[in-house]
Amino acid sequence: MIEAERILLTYALQDPLNKRFVFLSDSCIPLYNFSYTYDYIMSTSTSFVDSFADTKEGRYNPKMDPVIPVSNWRKGSQWVVLTRKHAEVIVNDNTVFPMFQLHCRRKSLPEFWREHGRPIDNSKEHNCIPDEHYVPTLLAQEGLEEEITRRSLTHSSWDLSSSKDRERRGWHPVTYKYSDATHSLVQSIKDINNIYYETEHRREWCSSKGKPSGCFLFARKFTRPAAIRLLNSSALGASRGDR
Repeated sequence: MIEAERILLTYALQDPLNKRFVFLSDSCIPLYNFSYTYDYIMSTSTSFVDSFADTKEGRYNPKMDPVIPVSNWRKGSQWVVLTRKHAEVIVNDNTVFPMFQLHCRRKSLPEFWREHGRPIDNSKEHNCIPDEHYVPTLLAQEGLEEEITRRSLTHSSWDLSSSKDRERRGWHPVTYKYSDATHSLVQSIKDINNIYYETEHRREWCSSKGKPSGCFLFARKFTRPAAIRLLNSSALGASRGDR
């Protein structure tokens, strides 16, 4: 996935008029109209990159040290908005990416090892979830964290502990279905104006042009029927107070 992102950026950078580079998934919806979204992103000189210290054991591979010290190890959403400068840093990176290739591989599924047997050297199966770590770690490694707004513009709902629906529990964010797609849901996401990062004891208050604002421009994961329902109900777009 990291390599695919680098290839996309390589081609996008060929157009000198491209100033911002936005990664979204196929299950994302816009919360506002294009004018508001464009103005929000372009009103600042920073990238928007979810980035925080990852203190959980198991993700960081000590074999990355000293090239990538643990002090530069970051975690965050892969749904980033990059300035041209930071997109070029990612494309031209020949230090962090090779280390991820060597020491940050996804673990094979359990079904694979039932047929082939587990390897003696488990380090070869070290899984650091690279798409959640590469960009924020690279920017920290390059000393560029002062040039980013350390939050994502894409909302995902991870607080599923009380859900009775098995499909909504686990390591993936909730998928909003047709019945979930209501104006009140969209408004509740728009109303979020701060994000708390527990590992850093840091609360990120969201702003645009120096004024308090909602934190998110996009949201996921929405099924196609859910997205169409929102479009048909005119629930998406800039609200009266956001124009």
